[in-house]
Amino acid sequence: MTELHDRPFPRGVLIAIVSLIAFTILAVAIARLTGYDPSQAPLSPAVAVRDLSFVEVGQGDLAVHDAATGELLETLPPGKDGFIRGLLRTLARERRMHSVDADGPFRLSLRENGRFTLEDQTTEFFVDLRAFGPTNEAAVGRFLSAPPTAR
Repeated sequence: MTELHDRPFPRGVLIAIVSLIAFTILAVAIARLTGYDPSQAPLSPAVAVRDLSFVEVGQGDLAVHDAATGELLETLPPGKDGFIRGLLRTLARERRMHSVDADGPFRLSLRENGRFTLEDQTTEFFVDLRAFGPTNEAAVGRFLSAPPTAR
């Protein structure tokens, strides 16, 4: 009785394996070149939108402004709202990678499906805030309807 490893590998199986690998590489290359991303569900339409500007002031305070009116919405003291600060660092890194001005506004949107997104229209980078949990989503989402505060 011969052992399994002594038998020659069937040529048809080898061709099938090589064809499958080549097809997979080709499919991934096409997807990457066309920008297809299966992890991104289509965005539902925005039902409310506000452009926000974030400016560091004083000793580490972060001023949040309505970009359209310039009105101050809130000032975040140092050590508070770490999620927002981390998110802004990520967005700033994207802008540096795209060689885009770091001072432009970000668009906060409430989607028809109830999700909040934060978009950088200069880099086309967006974040579905639901992915970070309801507490972090609410931390950013509150600026959509926040009234201006006294300066």
